Amino acid sequence: MADRILGMRNVMVTTLGEDYVVMAEAKGLTSRRVMWAYAARNAILPNITSFALSLGFVVGGSVLTEIVFSYPGIGSMLLKGVENEDFPLMQGIFLVISLAVLVANFLADLAYVVLDPRTRQEAE
Repeated sequence: MADRILGMRNVMVTTLGEDYVVMAEAKGLTSRRVMWAYAARNAILPNITSFALSLGFVVGGSVLTEIVFSYPGIGSMLLKGVENEDFPLMQGIFLVISLAVLVANFLADLAYVVLDPRTRQEAE
């Protein structure tokens, strides 16, 4: 979590130095408007991508968490499938994990369309 916050801060500092932000400030827009409407919308884009991509690591890390805390979940079920060589169970769990990552990436792409006007394409 801290790495995302630090990354957001670094991207925000970089974005505040961009020409379009300086131009918005020169137009006389309030600093709040410049911060949210110009800088934050562009600075959040890399965080959305990293969040969507890290979903697979979160599910993979659940194996360790569920073992340590004896919590029955998809991670402990995957471990039992490996121990018992239950290949259909493992394939099903990997399918669920893959679908979760695909859905998260699709939602990230939809968020990009909403936040970044450069990704919008008008019908011709």
